[in-house]
Amino acid sequence: MALLLALAGAVYKGWIPGPLERAGQVARKQGVARTSAPVHHKGALPELLPSRQADVRRVVRVMAEHGVFAPEVPDAALFYPGVAEMDESVKPDTILAALGELDYYHPGTDPARFMANLVMLESDAEQYPEYLREQIADLERLAGGALQVSGIAPDSMPWPADEWAVPTRVAMIVNGDPLTLTYNGHVKYASTHIQHALALRLDAAKAGRRFAWLWTDQGAWISALPDGAVEALNAALKLTPKGRCCWEWVSDAEPVAAGDIP
Repeated sequence: MALLLALAGAVYKGWIPGPLERAGQVARKQGVARTSAPVHHKGALPELLPSRQADVRRVVRVMAEHGVFAPEVPDAALFYPGVAEMDESVKPDTILAALGELDYYHPGTDPARFMANLVMLESDAEQYPEYLREQIADLERLAGGALQVSGIAPDSMPWPADEWAVPTRVAMIVNGDPLTLTYNGHVKYASTHIQHALALRLDAAKAGRRFAWLWTDQGAWISALPDGAVEALNAALKLTPKGRCCWEWVSDAEPVAAGDIP
């Protein structure tokens, strides 16, 4: 099996919002039609203590102030049921985890209304060429025109028959300049060389926005935020690298491969 990556021209808008949608997306990737009806919560909604409601409102407000949500800012009350089911302090990772489940607790609420500036890089997902193309297209879309990416056909690389490590080569043209990435990836776990390289190109474009991410157990939430937003978010929400989650500029982080998640 050869790993041959040619950048697709179409913009990819897919993401994995949460466990309730995971089965449906896997089915779509495999070409299986989803026939079951959407699953919604039954009965009274989980109640959130007033003190935690205040925490939700504060975190949503701060995230909104720095441009995480687009094109709409969600009503903080939409998150109350999902957060009530989580036994943890309210931080951005709590809000982002609950974001994908809004339609479970509130039928008819489309999370995409708030997610034009968010994508998820799954840490545990098959790294087929199609998914690498999707990652590139996601970042090009988030850049809002500051990154113009076109594809060239790279050399094919052998996919080892009995090893997990995958020598990966990704070639593209970014804002008119050729870019070739080579790294030892992993068939099952995400690498971040693509994200790091395109973050550097976005920085160089001086568009006033940079790629930022916030890592969770499922992967990295990536957003294009204004200059200074990471520092302001972390300060306002008291997030530190030693804590459960922390915003970081993607270009400031060392790229990792073969599933070595930071």
